[in-house]
Amino acid sequence: MSTRILALDDSLVLPRSLRSTLNRLLPIGFALIGIGLSVALGRLDVQRQESELIANASARLSGVRAALEAQLRSAFGETEGIAQLISADGQITPEHFHNMARQAIASVPHIRHISIAPGDVVADVYPLHGNQSLIGVDYRHLPDQYPLLQRARDHYSPVLAGPLQLYQGGRGLIYRRPVFLKGHKGVKLYWGNVSIVADIDRLLSAAGLDLDPGFELALRGADGQGAVGGMIWGDPQLFARHPVTVNVDVPGGLWQLAASPLGGWPSMSLFASPLFLFALTCTGLFSLFVAQLNRSNHVINVRNRELKQSQAQLERMAHYDAITGLPNRLLFQQRLCGALDKAEPLAVLLLDIDGFKQVNDSLGHHMGDLLLQQATARFAQMIDPGDCVCRLGGDEFAFLLIGTEASCVVRVRALLQTLQQPFELNGNTALVTGSIGLAWYPLHGQSDDELLRHADTAMYAAKESGRNAWRRYHPDMTLRLQQQLCLERALRRALQHNEFELWYQPKVDLFTGRVEGAEALLRWHDPEHGLVSPAEFIPLAERSGLIIPLGERVLELVCAQLAAWRSADCLPGPVAINVAALQIERSDYVASLTQALQRFDLQTSMLEVEITESLLMESQQHACAVLAQLQQLGVATAVDDFGTGYSSLAYLKMLPIDHLKIDRAFIKDLPDDDDGVAITRAIIDLGHALGFRITAEGIETREQYAFLRNAGCDQGQGYLIGRPMPAQQFDQWLRAAQLEREPLG
Repeated sequence: MSTRILALDDSLVLPRSLRSTLNRLLPIGFALIGIGLSVALGRLDVQRQESELIANASARLSGVRAALEAQLRSAFGETEGIAQLISADGQITPEHFHNMARQAIASVPHIRHISIAPGDVVADVYPLHGNQSLIGVDYRHLPDQYPLLQRARDHYSPVLAGPLQLYQGGRGLIYRRPVFLKGHKGVKLYWGNVSIVADIDRLLSAAGLDLDPGFELALRGADGQGAVGGMIWGDPQLFARHPVTVNVDVPGGLWQLAASPLGGWPSMSLFASPLFLFALTCTGLFSLFVAQLNRSNHVINVRNRELKQSQAQLERMAHYDAITGLPNRLLFQQRLCGALDKAEPLAVLLLDIDGFKQVNDSLGHHMGDLLLQQATARFAQMIDPGDCVCRLGGDEFAFLLIGTEASCVVRVRALLQTLQQPFELNGNTALVTGSIGLAWYPLHGQSDDELLRHADTAMYAAKESGRNAWRRYHPDMTLRLQQQLCLERALRRALQHNEFELWYQPKVDLFTGRVEGAEALLRWHDPEHGLVSPAEFIPLAERSGLIIPLGERVLELVCAQLAAWRSADCLPGPVAINVAALQIERSDYVASLTQALQRFDLQTSMLEVEITESLLMESQQHACAVLAQLQQLGVATAVDDFGTGYSSLAYLKMLPIDHLKIDRAFIKDLPDDDDGVAITRAIIDLGHALGFRITAEGIETREQYAFLRNAGCDQGQGYLIGRPMPAQQFDQWLRAAQLEREPLG
């Protein structure tokens, strides 16, 4: 039998001897080719298995690293507020420090304590129990800790020490945040440090180091020294077994995280490869081996793509907001620092959406998220390609605008205008506005932190100006902020020293002239500044949260006065008190009121609670629930400043209220103002139709009194009837009024 396998064509035939030799060698050649392909395929299979193990270990490390960095940020980011307060004021009161530290420890369970050390000597620590030995510790006399403090001071940045054996017992991490005061001509003066001690074992456990069943993990880099630092967690021998490693960014340095499979890396022998053995037995099926090779390459490519996708997802989770898809604060600051390095003219904006809370409360958080997404789409259309926008959290956004001042102002105004357009949220229409603060580089700051801080200050100035506005930063804003801090300290002192008293303004029946009660108005007599306007300290109390203890003080004072009037048999009638938003949202107000009435043995009918229309609309669901509870107790409820809100009057029938108080803005020009006449009559008629009693505020003339009485208004208060007065003067006024019952109109 002859063969012509190696014939080139029909006209060219190799010699017989050569053809025979080649035919003998052909099986050997196929065998060699098969063995070569088998070896190649076997090695590829081994590499694939090794790549999968390494990829799995790398993915695990990426997740643990992200979790570690997140835990460190949450644990040690709590020092920033304390440090910034000290930097702004030069000091911090023990009470303020304890309040801020208490909140920090409540939010981050693995924080053991927080301390402040002016001049590197521990002056205060929270909690004090179990940490008394720290008071007075001079870090300068601690050779194992002071070098890191020096490094933090010299480099103007925080450092992370540990793990250390703590004086109080146990093992922990110590975060040192240097604090500097602004000296003459911008010179930074070292004040001391703020330290947070965290339970390292709880922190590492929260990051998930001990939850992986397939990998063994180890962590080194004590004191932020990276690969040369001491062990922090795990078996130190792991680093000698060729693990997969990643670096973890920590304040002032690095940690090194390593991973390897439990039991070590498996031995990948060529002869243990099933593909290799199969290929050796099937050397004649060369095409099958090629197909298998293609399939193996495809599997590797798929796994690599999946790994890249996982890594990209982890990176996105670490740098982008989940709701809007915008960069988060971390990525925004990185881009801002990059822009500052180029020394380009730029502006930093902070934008807060006014009325967003109302959308969440009335329509639900899902609709709130949808509004944020729609607002993000609008912002993208208003800014230039080189600009950047991020979501800081809640309803607050930050912008980086590149260009001249004039071009940036155009974009700022466009951002405000686009927010004024209605938002369609699955059949619901929402109306919001924006407040923007702007800081220019380099006029208002040289660093990212400084620009963001000044933009934030300007944003709050925009809010104070009435919202739906933008404000450029000015140093006076910082001065005002410092003044507000001083006023806040004075307000806290006033609460401690009982510097508040209540004044009372009478309310009368407009038809009979009979006194039907009074409104209690809070007054503050500051020892240094005299009588402080409520318009100045009430908003500050609301922003700082002091309105809650202040509201408790008002309840105490008014109940004590009612008890005194009852003993003297000269009760004027129900006394109305004003309730702020935070009292409704953050405290058990109904329980506090009930306890105050029980303590003084007062009937619930002796109190009336007034709530503003704007508060009702900002937190309608919760506020209505509180009003309903008060009505069930027998406490009268009223809507103050009615008519100034932005809602339809249709919601009135749903409210659990007894009284409507017409805002003085509609009263002041009566009866000459046609619009005021129409609005006032409409409110009176609508209120009566719904079963409410109507009270008019700000009655100052007999003409106003006569008009309101003829229009059917039930009750009135104002300077014509009686000014707000201290309790003693009110008693005198009340006795005089009882002798004269004639209406004023």
